[in-house]
Amino acid sequence: MVNEKILTLSYFLRESGMNVSIRSTILASDIWNQFYGQFDSDELKYALKCVYVKSKDDLARYERAYNYVFVYNKKIESNNNDQDHIDIKSKKNHNDSSNEKNKKPVKDTTRETIIRRRLKMKENVDESILDDEFISLDNIDYRVFDVCHDFSKKVANRRSIRKKRHKNKGVHIPRTIRKNLKNGGHLINLVHQHPPMHKSRHVFLCDISGSCEWAATWFFSLLTGCYRTFDKMSLYDFDNRIINVTHALKSDYKNSYQVNVGLQSLGLRPRGHSDMTKAFTEFLKDANLNKHTDVILLTDCRDWTGKRKKGILESATVLHRIVIKSRKVIILNPEKKIRWNTPTSCVKDYQEAGATVYQTSTLREFSDVIEKI
Repeated sequence: MVNEKILTLSYFLRESGMNVSIRSTILASDIWNQFYGQFDSDELKYALKCVYVKSKDDLARYERAYNYVFVYNKKIESNNNDQDHIDIKSKKNHNDSSNEKNKKPVKDTTRETIIRRRLKMKENVDESILDDEFISLDNIDYRVFDVCHDFSKKVANRRSIRKKRHKNKGVHIPRTIRKNLKNGGHLINLVHQHPPMHKSRHVFLCDISGSCEWAATWFFSLLTGCYRTFDKMSLYDFDNRIINVTHALKSDYKNSYQVNVGLQSLGLRPRGHSDMTKAFTEFLKDANLNKHTDVILLTDCRDWTGKRKKGILESATVLHRIVIKSRKVIILNPEKKIRWNTPTSCVKDYQEAGATVYQTSTLREFSDVIEKI
């Protein structure tokens, strides 16, 4: 059974931003139970540090969490199995009879009990985030950023595995048989398969206007962990102009606040409405599209300033030219489908222009579409 003091320590380490796995918590609990009465305070502190601390940046966080759990709160009422190791020697000197007389009923409101309940609910809470709509998510919630970052790593690992499989030169059975027919069918020469050429290029275009800004942060967070496994990838942000922010994906962001500050440092100042026609026209000139290019567009498809000529939306005309020049155009719409038929929505216009539109109103839908792409 995992010791409650170790559970408390793991909880505060996670709260401080450290990546603490279940395996690390179990290992730390085993060390605690095995060397509980053998090590002094400093030795046990060092042993637990070897389990939890993975980099120098985590040393200060570990010191604060350890002192809070084992030093500052050592007088918190608990049962005998959870007493601080600092007070072990003094408690051993008490007689059993005096302990029984002075023992008070343990209430189920201790800090360890409360934190244990929170840890049991944490998995359910994190799971619920995946199904919450983007508009209801908190921009500074660290859990959402961690979920995006973890998923991007999974996508990157899967793409790396596929690349390795393509590079492995397996045996081309039909060609091997034809080549060995002149030898009477005896297997003498092997013909290996050539790895396929990676000519696909992915261009991501993200709407950062006021009506779509709440989804752009999580879209960028998902792409930060994926871009290394894409052979050729570009990322553009737009409101009234196009800005290439591909180089910003190389930065090591820790939370969504750093993402927003980093994008603003590039000159991105989201405005009320996007000029879709102007942005698409600039993108068409700058992106150098061809038949091996996939264009993935994040937008709510609301061209507030768009004009129509003979009933045809001007931005849809430019988007049709993008569809012709590229292999396919995919639109990720963070709005529910029920709002696609409103008069201000341009989903039908963009579908008629040749784009494929997906609903991505939650992180789960978002990640599923990105994974398929």
